[in-house]
Amino acid sequence: MADQTPRNAAERFFRICLLILGGIVALWLAGWLLAQFWGWLLLAVGIALVLWCAVIAYRYWWGRR
Repeated sequence: MADQTPRNAAERFFRICLLILGGIVALWLAGWLLAQFWGWLLLAVGIALVLWCAVIAYRYWWGRR
C-alpha cells in the first residue's frame, strides 16, 4: 500500500522543481533530436504526399474510363 503520510511543503516544492527540470530537459532533448533530422523528415513527408497525390490521380484517371 502507498504511504499516505502528509508531505511537508519543502518536499513538495523539491519534487515540483525536479518535475519542471525533467520537463525542460525532455523538451530540450526533443528539440535537439528534431533539429538533427528535420530535413529528412520533411523529405519523407514530401515523398509520401507525392505518392498519395499519384494514387488519387490514378484512381481518378482510371475511374473515368
